[in-house]
Amino acid sequence: MKILVAYATAFGSTREIAEKVGEVLKSKGMQVDVSSVSDVSDLSTYNACIVGAPVMKFRLLPQAQRFVKSNKDVLSKIPVAYFSLGFKMMEDTPERREWMMRKLKVVTKLVPPVDIGLFGGKYKKPEKGFALPFPEGDWRDWQKITAWADNLAQKLKK
Repeated sequence: MKILVAYATAFGSTREIAEKVGEVLKSKGMQVDVSSVSDVSDLSTYNACIVGAPVMKFRLLPQAQRFVKSNKDVLSKIPVAYFSLGFKMMEDTPERREWMMRKLKVVTKLVPPVDIGLFGGKYKKPEKGFALPFPEGDWRDWQKITAWADNLAQKLKK
């Protein structure tokens, strides 16, 4: 089974999670490519696709939205999963999950997923340029991310 893990990232944290998801899937015997959504031009060779992006400024990163929209026809024919991260998931509560799920509707209504992973993100203020009004920190739970990817591998094998 050949799987694409495509990601959109603002500061690199989503890329790191995509790489971890790819690593877990490879350990399950799957052939995996991990790539930025902007570098993907052909999905025809993949049996499944995982799309990851953060929620920033109250919406899913636009590059991920465009990727799903422009590849809707192909994605609709294969299993698709999404993962998203953001400050809202610094604390994993039902209310925060519901909020994140509302932000993901922009893609889930186009291509319904077999699974969705929601995770805390990471933020370090840049030395130059615009800084977001959030505290610095890393809220990614690598055990949770690994467990989600492991469970997803089982779903994709079915």
